[in-house]
Amino acid sequence: MQRLRQAIHILVQRGYNQESKQERDGSMSDPRGLATGQTLESEIVSHGKRYKRILVKTHFIKEGEDVGQVALRYLDDIYQPGDYLIVSEKCVATSIGLAIDTSKIKPGWWARRLYKYVKPTQFGRGIGTPEKMQVAIELAGLWRILLAAAVSAVTKLFGLRGWFYRIAGDKVRSIDGQSGGPGWPYWEKVILPLPDPNKVARDIAASCGYPVVIADINDIGGRIKGWSHKELRRIDFADILRDNPMGQERAQTPIGLVRPVSG
Repeated sequence: MQRLRQAIHILVQRGYNQESKQERDGSMSDPRGLATGQTLESEIVSHGKRYKRILVKTHFIKEGEDVGQVALRYLDDIYQPGDYLIVSEKCVATSIGLAIDTSKIKPGWWARRLYKYVKPTQFGRGIGTPEKMQVAIELAGLWRILLAAAVSAVTKLFGLRGWFYRIAGDKVRSIDGQSGGPGWPYWEKVILPLPDPNKVARDIAASCGYPVVIADINDIGGRIKGWSHKELRRIDFADILRDNPMGQERAQTPIGLVRPVSG
C-alpha cells in the first residue's frame, strides 16, 4: 500500500502531461500467431501519406527492464533512419514499476460501492473493480469521483456517455490493468499512468537512439501520451495507429516501428 501511495504521490506532484476504425486500405493479420522475435507488417494511409507499421512480438517485459535496450534487441536489424519507435504505455509503465499488485491495494468504503456502477464492455472492465476505483479516488480525490459519478448517471439518461472520465480526468482514464483474463500477468495488477510521459520517452530515446512515441491505443481508440522530440507532435500517430495494429495485451507486440513510405 505504501508503494501505491508513493507512486500516486509522484503522479499528483508532477502532474500529467497530455495533450478504432479498421484500416482503410487493407486488413491485418492477427499478431497473436507470431513467435517471439517475429514481426508483422501492415501499411496505412494517414492524411494523404502512406506509412508502414512493423510490430514485433517480444518476451513479456517486466519491471526493471530498459525498454530502449529491448527495442534494440528486437528492432536494430530492421531499423532505418527516418523510422519512429512506437511503445505501448502499459509496457513502459510496467518496466518502471507502475504495475501495482492488487494485494497491495486496500479498497475503502466508497471504492467498494462505486465500482459496481461501472459497466464492463466487450473491450474491458474500465475502472470497474474495487482496486481500480480506489486508485481513481486517490488520484483524483473522492469528491471529484463522486461528482463524475453523479454527472455520468444523469447524462446516461439522455444517451450521453463518457462523462465520468471527462469529469474524473485523464489520470483516471489512464488507469489500466486487471485485464487479459485469469493467469495473465496483468490480471492481478493495476497499472498507474505515467507521471511524465515525455520524459520517459526521452529516456527511452537516449537508451536506443531512436525517436520515440508512447501510445495508449486500444480497439475503441486511443491517444499519444509522450514524444521524445517536440517535432514528433506534427505527425498524427494516433491516426496512423487508429486500427490498433499493436493489438491487445495478449498479442504481446508492445513495440514497433512506424516508417514513412515514399512514392
